Amino acid sequence: MADEPSGLSELALLWRSRKLFRALTANDLNVRYLGSSIGFFWTVVNPVIELATYTFIFYVLLDVRFHVGQTTGQYVLRLFCGMVAWNAFADGLVRATSAITTHAHLIRKVNFPAVVLPAQMVASAVVNQLFRTAVLLLATVLIGDGLSWHVLLLPVFMLAQSAFCLGLGMFLAVLQVQFRDVAHWVNATLMIGMFMTPVVYPASVYPDRFKLLLYSNPMAQYIGIYQNLLMEHRLPTAATSVLYAFLAAAMALVVGASVFSHNRRRFADLV
Repeated sequence: MADEPSGLSELALLWRSRKLFRALTANDLNVRYLGSSIGFFWTVVNPVIELATYTFIFYVLLDVRFHVGQTTGQYVLRLFCGMVAWNAFADGLVRATSAITTHAHLIRKVNFPAVVLPAQMVASAVVNQLFRTAVLLLATVLIGDGLSWHVLLLPVFMLAQSAFCLGLGMFLAVLQVQFRDVAHWVNATLMIGMFMTPVVYPASVYPDRFKLLLYSNPMAQYIGIYQNLLMEHRLPTAATSVLYAFLAAAMALVVGASVFSHNRRRFADLV
């Protein structure tokens, strides 16, 4: 059939609706910080508060040292690097999951491109990630070892991470339409997932018997790559990490877009 829905057609629809996508993303960013005293600066203030909290608990209160001779600055930068990536992923995924059900009034409109909704949620999280990354880069110059040319590769892997988040978000958005408690499960899983992902600790301390969890976790690969490029000024030593990062992004996007496309016509009847 010529009109058979597919993941590729859904992504093509997103591209054709790029003006609407940009407008909704900009509106979402404005609405999120509308009326607050410092506005968009909250996108930096919130993670800095979290960073200070985790640093105090793990580094000061519990005196956790993962490397011999590790300075406070080194720990803070590695932690912030992991938090920037994880927060963008979690924020985008949570909001993409509920994107269809929270915008039922738009879904019921004739010919509205539903794919724009989860996509603009992920895009909004990516914009926040860019601002936080800028703060991270500045901090690396001020209290770290500076920057190297490897930082130029960060956008490539941020794009891969965004594709992974979008694909997973589209898949979960379909489930949320049919089972309204999916969003609650996503929140609970992400809370557990943060502490199973090397964010507040390095991947090297992962027990050998649980290494399969580490290797099968796409976010662990993205965060490890960011730390390699930014903190250690080197390319990832394991080619499998890079391969897995792109493979996870491609698979999530293809599966998520396909599932979304095959269920899109039912949204108006279910939301």
